[in-house]
Amino acid sequence: MTKKLNIAFIWHFHQPVYQENFTDDFVMPWVRLHATKDYLDMLLRCEDHKKIKLNFNISATLLNSIEKYSKGINDLHSKLLILKDNKLSEMDKNFILQYFFDVNYSTMIMQREYYAELYNKRYSKEDISINDFTDQEYFDIIANYTMCWIDTKFYLMYPELKYLSEKQKNYTYEDRKRIYEIQFDIIRKIIPYYKKFQDEGRIEISTSPYYHPIIPLLLDINEAKCSYNENLPSKSPLFAEDAKEQTKKALDYFEKVFKKRPKGIWLPEHCISMASVDMLNDLGVNWTVTDEGILANTLGREFARDFEGNLEAPFDLCVHYKFNSRNNKVNVLFADSFFSNLVSFGYGNYDGHVAANDFYEKIKTVQSKLQFSPKEDHLLTIAMDGENCWESYQNDGNEFLDTLYELIENDDTLQTVLVSDFIEKAKPEKLDNVASGSWINRNFDLWIGEPTKNLAWIYLDKTRNDLFKFSKELLENAKTDEEKLEAQKRIDKAKEEIFVSEGSDWLWWYGEPNESSNDHIFDFLFRAHLKNVYGALDKPSPKHLDVPLASIIGKPIRQPRRHITPVIDGIYDPNINSWVDAGYIFLPDSPTFSAKKTIKGIYYGNDDDNIYLKFELNKNNLANSIYFIKNQVFIYFKPESQTVISPVRIALRTENLYPVLENQFSHELKFSFNEHELVPPQLLKALYGGMWQVQLIRKVSYAFKDTIEVALSFDDLGVKPGERVEFCIIAGSNGNINEVYPQDVLLSLTR
Repeated sequence: MTKKLNIAFIWHFHQPVYQENFTDDFVMPWVRLHATKDYLDMLLRCEDHKKIKLNFNISATLLNSIEKYSKGINDLHSKLLILKDNKLSEMDKNFILQYFFDVNYSTMIMQREYYAELYNKRYSKEDISINDFTDQEYFDIIANYTMCWIDTKFYLMYPELKYLSEKQKNYTYEDRKRIYEIQFDIIRKIIPYYKKFQDEGRIEISTSPYYHPIIPLLLDINEAKCSYNENLPSKSPLFAEDAKEQTKKALDYFEKVFKKRPKGIWLPEHCISMASVDMLNDLGVNWTVTDEGILANTLGREFARDFEGNLEAPFDLCVHYKFNSRNNKVNVLFADSFFSNLVSFGYGNYDGHVAANDFYEKIKTVQSKLQFSPKEDHLLTIAMDGENCWESYQNDGNEFLDTLYELIENDDTLQTVLVSDFIEKAKPEKLDNVASGSWINRNFDLWIGEPTKNLAWIYLDKTRNDLFKFSKELLENAKTDEEKLEAQKRIDKAKEEIFVSEGSDWLWWYGEPNESSNDHIFDFLFRAHLKNVYGALDKPSPKHLDVPLASIIGKPIRQPRRHITPVIDGIYDPNINSWVDAGYIFLPDSPTFSAKKTIKGIYYGNDDDNIYLKFELNKNNLANSIYFIKNQVFIYFKPESQTVISPVRIALRTENLYPVLENQFSHELKFSFNEHELVPPQLLKALYGGMWQVQLIRKVSYAFKDTIEVALSFDDLGVKPGERVEFCIIAGSNGNINEVYPQDVLLSLTR
């Protein structure tokens, strides 16, 4: 007899706060659009598959946004949808051309012939003018964009949607108004339907800490073993308090909305640590879920898979765990990331029926390998994003999900379960602790350890400390009960803004490696909510919050502290750091660049005699070639007293003109290298007429072992005592520029 396999599908829904203030319209439409494309139809699928039980994780901030839409709040996009004819401004038209084609081309735009025509017209030329489109075309763009985000499942619930979808052009104001009304009616059904299905025992709802913060980093920022940990705040008891308060706030809010306290917490981004599990235990949470990579690190061994991705031994992953001798009652599930990755990244371009059958067969392979396990109850946990992935599927993934659920419910040896039901009946395995990390690379690097992200942490820490200081002042100055009550209201409002600012999404989009067309909006919202903290307390916000964080990075994240005289040996020795007082530029590699960086960090400084430079290398990116021109570094200098200057002599690889290259310089120091060797540096001097000639170097030291280190004499540059020299550093190959550091302002040192 085949041993039955339990399957826990946990679908995760989350969106950050898209409001500048809690009463304003949303500046981005993603909650509304996913509400009509994913949130309700994912649930209503249970009506068609009566034997299927599902688990849904809904972040509290998303639930709160759904409630606001249900009460009639708008976003900038929805207000344009119901704008009356002949009311479009030039600003509206620019906004439409910029944002109303921001959908998947093949699965959404291409499925609507006229929308594709408008798309092709929009991108037919670089200098497109708002006058190239008629008002009717603008309204058709808006209507088609909105229809892309309404799941066809709702065509039965609202029959006129089929007509409105097929129309594609010449949408009237009445048409657009009806689309708007249907969208908001769907949104108003979401919470009642989830409560109904929960009360019927067909789904289990879990939540996440309220504004989706990275809990392990709030509890202890030192949990991050990041590659660059300077410019980070120290561990803060204020952040730790916020972590617990945000989690409790989410549990309380869900209990208020659904009349039942969640038993499970999905820690944002599956970021976990032992301290975070202890916090969940203190709050009475019964279970949490994280990624298989965390279990591998906890057990100290990897999970081997065959060439098709199937686990060779799935036993340890297909159980749940509790902790030995810690008085910790939290159950921990570890999701099989292979299955979630297939759905999120693997199956989008496949026929839905084919993909579902493949998925089912992989489940059966796991089941077959568990037949000889001494345990009776096994659980395959499939926990994944339940919204963003479907944009890459034809017909919103309907064929895939319906086929998969049908295959499972028609197989008597498989059953889908609610997590709490399984935990209640099955015996857990035991762990002594749990490794720290997230679902991505088992670390926290997507939220910390990169210059822009670290700067965001610094801003957040400063604002949090200011809140503590100003709150204390407010309460001390309040004399009457009425004044104390008013002071506490302002403090609570400011703290809510801090909670928003602690959300994971801002840190995710800052810096490397993630990027989107809306990075500037995320940056604006992050700084806006930090400013709101000061506004709530009637204090002026610091000037640094007026400047986008991205514009600050690229400059040194540490200026030289004092003179240095390091030994030039190219050896990295953490116990002997003669570069600790040097200036530093951190240069992360990123998959978003077509040419990967060879340099990941630059130290610079000086003493009375020399300029010192040290280059940390991404050795995996070095061209291991006998041709040294594959890896080149050019340093351009401009002392104050030099009058003969020339432009840089190497070519731009792209049309991007870095601002610093508009300068002209008096000297160029060049060196080339491959994986093992460094060619002796060469110094060139500017001539009149923009020319260059080789100059004899009287004093230079260099070394290449772990790092490249160079010492160049001020005398060779003609720099006098007390004189300032400006310079920039260019990484290149084959005589072409790859990267310039910094890009907008020259570095400087004074002899």
